Amino acid sequence: MGVTPSTVGTYRQRGYKKLGVSTRSEFLGIPQARALVNLVTQEADAAKTANSEPAPERPCAELPCNEKHAETPRKVILVAIACSIVAFFTILHIQAHFHKDEGYLYSPSGTIATDYGNLPNVVGMRADAAASEVAQAGFCPLFEGQASELPSGEVLELKDVRSAEELGAGVSTFSWGDGCTSGYYLNGDWKASVILVVAV
Repeated sequence: MGVTPSTVGTYRQRGYKKLGVSTRSEFLGIPQARALVNLVTQEADAAKTANSEPAPERPCAELPCNEKHAETPRKVILVAIACSIVAFFTILHIQAHFHKDEGYLYSPSGTIATDYGNLPNVVGMRADAAASEVAQAGFCPLFEGQASELPSGEVLELKDVRSAEELGAGVSTFSWGDGCTSGYYLNGDWKASVILVVAV
């Protein structure tokens, strides 16, 4: 008949509604329905046992057969594109939800005036992203861990903004859960340094 199983299900439910039933068992409880089902079953059994020639192919109703077959690849491509779009937006939604659960900010919430210029207020950001922001503003990020119930790796406070002349050589690094690490070279063209107090 050229209809999908879901269409058949829709027609069946409409038929049930007209008969005043809602399930197959209720439908079969109607005497006429039971007789009809028995008749159809008997005819199907008779058709199986009969040694008849295969029925001739019916012509395609809506389009010539070759055009219908040509439509199949197009439908597959359209379904594949639709699935790709759904998967893409699902991944974006999951990532947004995941980051939302961690509670990190995505960007600084304003700036803080210091003797060395404006320092990005990175409180609430993840340590590595926060370090990058303050480094771009010319402040060398130093790290200090602090026990907290907030998500591990979140910057809790900015403190001890000092001249870069007090920095020695080497690397300032900090690690937190799941192998996450942030680090910056202490030597460089810094105008000042700042300690990022980070949740552990």
